[in-house]
Amino acid sequence: MRLIHNTISLLGLTSILISPVAASAIQLSQTRSTTTDSYIAQTSANDFVQQGIQKLETGDFRGAIDDFNQVLEINPNLAPVYSYRGFARFLLGNPEDALADLTQAIKLDPNNAQAYENRGRIHLEMGNLQQAINDFTKAIEIEPTFVRAYDDRGLARRAQGDIQGAISDFTQAIKLDPTYALAYNNRGNAYSQLGDEERAIAEYTQAIQINPDLTFAYNNRGMARLELGREKKAIADFTKAIEIDPNDAQAYYSRGLTRIQLGNEEAAIADFQKAADLFRQQGQMTFYQNALDQIQQIQP
Repeated sequence: MRLIHNTISLLGLTSILISPVAASAIQLSQTRSTTTDSYIAQTSANDFVQQGIQKLETGDFRGAIDDFNQVLEINPNLAPVYSYRGFARFLLGNPEDALADLTQAIKLDPNNAQAYENRGRIHLEMGNLQQAINDFTKAIEIEPTFVRAYDDRGLARRAQGDIQGAISDFTQAIKLDPTYALAYNNRGNAYSQLGDEERAIAEYTQAIQINPDLTFAYNNRGMARLELGREKKAIADFTKAIEIDPNDAQAYYSRGLTRIQLGNEEAAIADFQKAADLFRQQGQMTFYQNALDQIQQIQP
């Protein structure tokens, strides 16, 4: 059984999906007028945009949606605000409404590469792989140097089984930005899927050199090392991931697997129990049960 830790989740979703358009840059041109009422409306809309973005950053997604609703009542033609609201709706578990908002943003601004990228990310999370690829491709057509779009299209292609196409996209992302750690990690996952664990380890190592706090890169490198029978180095990687993030349930679980290989069952049980506790707290009940099953196998 291959031990590959796949990372296709929306890591750091806030920084990924929020467009770099600043609130002050969302020029409310449609409301501009010499009248006092129009000036007040524009000022109020700008305030709501800023408040909404602040609420997004602090995790108050419902509050953010309320603020963006206020903006769109004042001016229903602001594409970036639909993108913001769509992002908040997605995080609240309303992907269909989120897609509708992002589609409206694209309708209002067909050359908004960020909106296509955002919609592609949601399609990717929903498992709509071809739709995701189409959106990422459109974002790239609009903005050929869009690093994130290449990286995300690579994720979708890998999930579709097109490993070489995925590697090509990750490579292009790295060519455009050699300091983009996620692309090295993702290219490592693709090489691991092809069975080239040595090359995968080199990719994970490069990602870690760029960003020493990238916990999932340590986890992925640990799994590749475990696959090659390098248990002690694998344990070092999982332990480092735990040092960076003590709530990394996957790292505890993977370290438990490695300790079984080394015959250290007592320590393995401790790791699986910690992993189970964290998985339960994080609502990942399938993984929670997997950790309990591992304990049961050691203590029938």
